[in-house]
Amino acid sequence: MNQLTLKIALLDGFDFDSFYPMPQNRDALALLHSAFWQSFQQVFLYGDAGSGKSHLLQACCYKAQESSHSAAYLSLKQLAPYGARVLEGLDRCALLAIDDLDYIVGNLEWETAVFHLINRCRQHGQPLLLAAQNNPHQLDCELADLGSRLVWGPAYRIYRLDEPSALEAFKWRAYKRGLQIPEYIIKYINKNFPKDMQSLMIILDQLDKASLHKGRKITRNLIQETFPDNTLPTLIQ
Repeated sequence: MNQLTLKIALLDGFDFDSFYPMPQNRDALALLHSAFWQSFQQVFLYGDAGSGKSHLLQACCYKAQESSHSAAYLSLKQLAPYGARVLEGLDRCALLAIDDLDYIVGNLEWETAVFHLINRCRQHGQPLLLAAQNNPHQLDCELADLGSRLVWGPAYRIYRLDEPSALEAFKWRAYKRGLQIPEYIIKYINKNFPKDMQSLMIILDQLDKASLHKGRKITRNLIQETFPDNTLPTLIQ
C-alpha cells in the first residue's frame, strides 16, 4: 500500500487510555470507543487545533488493529509534498482515518482525489473517519460534490481543553507513561510555559527523553537544561 512508503505511522501512546476525557466530548468518545465502523460508515470530527482530533483518529486505528483489523492513519498535511496520487489504492483497509482535511480545501486537485477516495470507500464498504478544524458544513470546498460527501455521516465537535484541564491532562499523560512529576514542577511549568496541549505534550516528550537519556528524575534543573530560557523547540506549528 502507498502509505507504507511515506513514513506516516501511528504515534506511540496515542490510544484511548491516554486521552484526557472532558464532559463536552462524552458523546463523541462513547461512539468512537464502541467501534463506530460497525454502525456508521463515515464519521467526521472537527475542532480547534490542539483539541485532540489527531489523537482520537489514531486511537481508533489502534483499537481496530487490536481487533485484528487493518487500519491506516493519514495526515493530508504530511502527505501534501507527495502529491494527490498517493491517495490511490488506499481503499482496502478495514478503517481509514484521514486527518487535516481543511489543509487541502481550495486545492482542486487534492479535493478531486479525496472525492474519489471517499467514493471508492463507500463502494467497498470501507469505514472512514475524517477530521478538520471546521464543521464539514462550513468547509468551503471548490468541488461541491466533495462538500456533499463530507456530510454523509454524523459530525462531532471535539472541544479543546482550557488551561487548568490541559495541566490535568499533562499530569494524566505523565502518569500513563510512568513518570513521577512533583507538584512543584507542575507549578513551575504553569508559570513559565504555554499551557496549550500541543506545547505541554512537547514538554512532556522532551522531558521523558531527557530523563531516560540522563538517568535523572524530572527536576527544575532538568527542565532548565532541556529548555534553555524556557524556550520550546520549533516543533510547534
